[in-house]
Amino acid sequence: MHKGTDFRRALTPASPLRGAPIAVVPHSRLGRQTYDELNLTRLLSLHRVGWTAAIIALALFLTAPLALAADRIVIDDLGLKVAVKQNVQRIVSLVPTNSEMVCLLACEKLKGGTRYDEIPPELKKRVQQKLVDIVGGGFDANLEKIVQLQPDLILTNGPSQQRFAVPLKNLGYPVLSLWPRDISSLRKDFLLLGQLLAREHKAEQILDQVQGELLEVEASAKNRRRQRVYLQMWTEPLITVGRSSFPHWLVAAAGGINVFGDMPFDSGQISLEAIIQRNPEVLIFLGDQKSFAEKIKTQAGWSVIGGVRNERFCFIEERDIRRSVQFVSGLKKIHDCLFNETKTASRPAPEAN
Repeated sequence: MHKGTDFRRALTPASPLRGAPIAVVPHSRLGRQTYDELNLTRLLSLHRVGWTAAIIALALFLTAPLALAADRIVIDDLGLKVAVKQNVQRIVSLVPTNSEMVCLLACEKLKGGTRYDEIPPELKKRVQQKLVDIVGGGFDANLEKIVQLQPDLILTNGPSQQRFAVPLKNLGYPVLSLWPRDISSLRKDFLLLGQLLAREHKAEQILDQVQGELLEVEASAKNRRRQRVYLQMWTEPLITVGRSSFPHWLVAAAGGINVFGDMPFDSGQISLEAIIQRNPEVLIFLGDQKSFAEKIKTQAGWSVIGGVRNERFCFIEERDIRRSVQFVSGLKKIHDCLFNETKTASRPAPEAN
């Protein structure tokens, strides 16, 4: 990674990433059954459910979007096959980072999003103008409203949103899980969206720009001693990030070493004793944890940690470490924090009384 991450590598013929998530093949089947087989199954079950229930079920089936021969099959980040129509015009997103990526490519096609959709500015403006309907906040999606929007494609994240994805899939809607856990996955997901939205060239242009900015940060960190970093996501209980998380990659790319990089999870609860043992040189907190950072300076246990004794504290916002192709601003903040290149990076700002 530190020799220079190439965002365009996914486009090269020799790359193992090429084709995997963005392979497109003719489609005439849904799962292991064709629609003819599904129809036959329904017809054979009429005598069990009664004619009234059968008519209702048939009506739902006929009004649900069907996968046609012209549809494309793509593979999402959960390894699931999804049939997507050729001309996607109406998208509903159930997570802000997916809304952001859609809007960077074709904001006019985003018809439903979350109450936290604020980036990029064009998206926030479209939400205010009610050109994008709010369908929830990530964990409280309104399925009825989603169906009313009649989307061509629904975007979710990982396993946590499958309770919404499953019923929508059962109604026949294509649900694509974009859950990038590392930089390669993020690159692939953005290129996949570019393909599905007929914005391949625009996606490549954006990635080229990001690539250049990333290389600048990596070059700046290359010949410097790497700092041991503790990144805190929550205070009670103490929660940090592991090697499967996107913030772990950001810390590494910025020139740091995540002291909990051996934790195999995205994030997890840890003890103060474990932090003391790993003795981080720099502690990174979220912006709303400033009062916590002030308190630990004189607390037993915390005060023996090198980064606490030297007050090597940095503060970032949660949006700075999100899984987005616009990650460079957060990456630069972490880099500046590690190498004291901004006046506000190393010390917490005083809180208002």
